[in-house]
Amino acid sequence: MDRGLVGLLASLWAVCETRSCCEDEGGQAYVVPTVESCDAAVEMLIKLGLRPKDVGGIVYFQTPTSFRLDDAEQVRQVLEQPGGAQLLWRVNENGAFGPVPPADGSGVTADDT
Repeated sequence: MDRGLVGLLASLWAVCETRSCCEDEGGQAYVVPTVESCDAAVEMLIKLGLRPKDVGGIVYFQTPTSFRLDDAEQVRQVLEQPGGAQLLWRVNENGAFGPVPPADGSGVTADDT
């Protein structure tokens, strides 16, 4: 198992079975759920705001910078939010529009891509 996904998998295994995973495959992560549980995996990844894409049974997704997938508590907090992940955007110090982490350090709620 990839250490960078251990927190995600703790929640993911509650809704589906996986056969494989990878925390970095060309800049994306992926999980390979069983055929029977693929829809549940995709649904959870959507709720986390990770933009999953099913490619032949391999579900690729973006890794967030606003919360950690290796931290089960942060993943759980995002899943418990009404509506799942929320994007918070603001103009940053470089004058670019981008996502903002929470001031309390609780791990946001969003992915920045």
